[in-house]
Amino acid sequence: MPRLLGVLESQKQLGGASYPPTLDRLAELTGDTPAVILKALSARDAEGRVLLSRAAGGKKKPGPATTLVLLADDLEAVAQSDRLLELQLQSARTPDAPAVDLAQLPKGLLPALGRAFEAALEQRIAERRLPRTVGAVTGKKPLFFFLADAVLPAAATPALPAAATSASAPDAAPRLTASNGAHPAASAGAGKAPTDALREAPSNGAPAAPFAARFDAAFTALDRDAGGLNYVTLRALRAALPDVPRAAFDAELAALRRQRRYSLDPSDGRHHQMADAEREAGILEAGNLLVYVARRHDA
Repeated sequence: MPRLLGVLESQKQLGGASYPPTLDRLAELTGDTPAVILKALSARDAEGRVLLSRAAGGKKKPGPATTLVLLADDLEAVAQSDRLLELQLQSARTPDAPAVDLAQLPKGLLPALGRAFEAALEQRIAERRLPRTVGAVTGKKPLFFFLADAVLPAAATPALPAAATSASAPDAAPRLTASNGAHPAASAGAGKAPTDALREAPSNGAPAAPFAARFDAAFTALDRDAGGLNYVTLRALRAALPDVPRAAFDAELAALRRQRRYSLDPSDGRHHQMADAEREAGILEAGNLLVYVARRHDA
């Protein structure tokens, strides 16, 4: 249990899509199997400290890829999170029925979490507040759907969350895709190279702009080209600032993370096979290869 709690706390510190992890992801981080994790979580010392988003009792075991593992104190926060909404919608939708009734979304969740989640959904509808990837039709029986499943003007069609496609050129960021209804992770770039001002330091002898300002500008430009989904690859950002040595880049980015301006997320590996260049651009931290950058709004 101490090791599991330590991993959960570290993932919580990373923020974004890192927490809460799925049962699959937690097993990967600890080097165990989902069955071993479930056994540990059924022990008495785990009671009241760690929760599964889906009930683990009876013959039907929770699906490792669709079950979140969270600290008990975070139940309300997770119920209100974009991550749980996207995961439940992805689990409930089908190609023939991509829109899901609000009442269907909490199904399968731990009762306490399901009640809090349903209340959060009703509040989202009232406040017209949803993730960038999700839309809803209001009414007596609200329906939720991924925007990638809707018929929209081509230029406005966004990608589903959580995977990415490989870029074909070394300096290009991966393109977004949502062709099969699986979660593609938002990544930066849509085939456009960053502007020259972002790619190069001044050549006229003038001092370069501070790293934070250049990084902010690069992230904004790349994220805008990707559809404004707030996910940009480290590979694309390194390519946008080629004059910054890797060690200096990593140190400056660490400072921005300490200031809670950005978070780093891993690839879950299920929907996107990372290219070697993406892996090489990543940052290995606590056994976790972090490859995506997201701007935080909770500073």
